[in-house]
Amino acid sequence: MFKIVRNVLLVLMIGVVIAGCSKSSSPANTIGPGSSAPQLKTPQFKGPASTSASADTSQGALIAKSTAAEFNALTSGFMAFYSGSGTHSGNSWTWTFTENGLTGTWTATSSSTGYDWSFVENGTSGSTAYNNWTALSGTESSDGKSGSWTIYYTNTDTPEAVASWSTGGSGNLTGTVLVYNTSGTQTGKWIFTDNADNSGELKTYSGSVLTWDIKWSSNGSGTWVEYDPYTGAEVNSGSWS
Repeated sequence: MFKIVRNVLLVLMIGVVIAGCSKSSSPANTIGPGSSAPQLKTPQFKGPASTSASADTSQGALIAKSTAAEFNALTSGFMAFYSGSGTHSGNSWTWTFTENGLTGTWTATSSSTGYDWSFVENGTSGSTAYNNWTALSGTESSDGKSGSWTIYYTNTDTPEAVASWSTGGSGNLTGTVLVYNTSGTQTGKWIFTDNADNSGELKTYSGSVLTWDIKWSSNGSGTWVEYDPYTGAEVNSGSWS
């Protein structure tokens, strides 16, 4: 499952490179007086805080830490698609970048609860042509405490991954990542919980079968259970302190 999501992140990183190389060709700011462009407030998952997590020989703690990093990349890895205030028209802001025949348009539109976001590609990159293809879309609340991002397979409207998050009143942060194949069938899932007291839990699934359940306390110590991805039977377990 992690290999699949790394492929998703590779797509995001390629897009970030395109945006970074193209900032010089973005339009001049034309935002009106008294208006301000929206700023992404993506969540930051942490995972267990134990300094001795590396002593966990089965890497249960390290899986939790790396998954937190991957979730953060899924929700913030494309922030370089826009810079500055963008171009303002009505209730929308746009940032447009062009590089070697490929144009990307990053749009934020205000709604009653926050902002709707999208990244649309037009033009040609290598042998692939794009015609108003939406590569990314998402929503985010005004305070950034909840939102959802969808990454699509190339030149389709089939989701490759959907990352969503919400923050409870006590500050507990919960995130879910759903992974799909090209037929639109869900093939994997993460459920990540980072509590305000630094405790938390990560559950991963292959299809609908639980494969890992990793829990940690506020002091960073934790336990893990690994399950067979086909039968769901427990195959290993351990802990770290």
